[in-house]
Amino acid sequence: MSNVESENTGLTSEHDYAVTDFAERNGKRMLLVKNPWSQSGGWISGIATDGAGDATCDEDQGTLQRTEAQRDAEVGEHCTEPGNFWMDINDVFQYFESLYLNWNPGLFAHREDVHFLWDLSNSNGPWGSFSNNPQFKIQSRAGGVAWLVLSRHFQSEVQAAKSVAKGLSTGHTDDIGFISLYLFDGRGDRIYLADGCPIRAPYVDSPNLLLKVDLLKGIPYTLVVSEQDLPRSNHSFTLCAYSVQPMNLSRVQDRYRSHVVQNGAWTPTSAGGNASSPAYSRNPQFSLTLSHSSDMSLLLELRSGDFPVHVRLLRAEGRHLRRVPIREIVGDSGEYRKGHALAEMSDVPKGQYVVVCSTFEQGQVGEFTLCIGTIADCVVERISITPAGRFVHRLGMAFFEPGIDRLWASLKCTRITRLSVVAQAQRAAGMQENGQPSSDVPLRLSLVHGQGSMRQILASSGTDEFSNAHYGTHVNDVDIQPFMCAQRGVWIVLERGGPLDAHDPKGIDVEVHSDTGIETGTWHEIS
Repeated sequence: MSNVESENTGLTSEHDYAVTDFAERNGKRMLLVKNPWSQSGGWISGIATDGAGDATCDEDQGTLQRTEAQRDAEVGEHCTEPGNFWMDINDVFQYFESLYLNWNPGLFAHREDVHFLWDLSNSNGPWGSFSNNPQFKIQSRAGGVAWLVLSRHFQSEVQAAKSVAKGLSTGHTDDIGFISLYLFDGRGDRIYLADGCPIRAPYVDSPNLLLKVDLLKGIPYTLVVSEQDLPRSNHSFTLCAYSVQPMNLSRVQDRYRSHVVQNGAWTPTSAGGNASSPAYSRNPQFSLTLSHSSDMSLLLELRSGDFPVHVRLLRAEGRHLRRVPIREIVGDSGEYRKGHALAEMSDVPKGQYVVVCSTFEQGQVGEFTLCIGTIADCVVERISITPAGRFVHRLGMAFFEPGIDRLWASLKCTRITRLSVVAQAQRAAGMQENGQPSSDVPLRLSLVHGQGSMRQILASSGTDEFSNAHYGTHVNDVDIQPFMCAQRGVWIVLERGGPLDAHDPKGIDVEVHSDTGIETGTWHEIS
């Protein structure tokens, strides 16, 4: 219904009305209609119909001339309650999409009721996340049809006034919101995301919602209560399940015994982008220590912003990761998706891990919540990107020309210093939609003392093997003394394995993190 039609008819578009009575007078079939959300107004204008449903208009005015009082007179009585009005049944068919009849709950031999509260005052999760939604397990040993009725209770005047005073509701009649029910088949476990729901009721602004389902014999289902635009306050509901066969309706039990919640944010310096970004390692990271083998879930939710995110678990010693070895990836959330990401893993061995929370594009800023669910106890701590008090020294971009596989740059210090070196490729052209590189670019990083026959390798990345440049590589802490730089020199050596191809990076970013200030030279080729 258009705005013009709504104004001319007095009806509200996409709105539910109740039918409280019917009558037939002078060959006209009339329905007594009530607007449950309004205490005034109603069907005061519209296009009149003759008994057959043909429209009649005043030729001079071109608009309806029937008033509500005239309609009341046609049925020989006046509706005295506010918000009530009589309508010709042909007008009902013209302006309303559907008509539902009441049903008798006594037709069902079995009934289960659950009363519950849902506090939305602090709920600001992304759309599509069910992490904080009321959820119930329903199961029938014999199976059969079940009718599920969700009823939202009206607030008292005192409750409504408190909500308005706290700024959780405007107090307007259009500040209603919508409710729905989602039914998931499976184990009857807690559901975290709305994806893949086979049965869902439409969102309605009515206080009552009906969902008819056919339960399979012995299969547990998860029933999730959902909302859109409800006032951010405390709401009370009743969920009724009717069936001709015995059934059980109860709250869902979370299979994860332990839950750890960490709040974080992507800032202009820590929003590193996906795994193909050279700044991926700057994304927020958390150390996770698992006491025993356990199933695990990682739920990442945006609290501000609207962009794709991703969460990943890697085997590590709880220290900040400079690179992401593919063989150390335990599990992740798959494709980047807007607002939230979920990774679920089974039988994760006890040990130390690192959780990386990333954005798809570098520089996307916003706050997030990371919820880690486990069966065994776990300890989660935030990891500092750069060790406290360390200097960050960035070298010039390293480029490999055709026929050149090794580059080196000098390093000097005036005092004993402990340092580490990090290298990562710029984003390649061959990036897939999930943020993974489409080809491997082998890379190895070393710290070398001296050259030629006097060359001594002080440390190298990984186990002296080549690593994927898109995920980065690094040299762990090494102690460098000034005499080493003065006598034979200390060099940062960058090696690339394999020939150039279309997906090779445009350049390599290299950083040195040190306890004291250092100096580095420009990159030189080693043929």
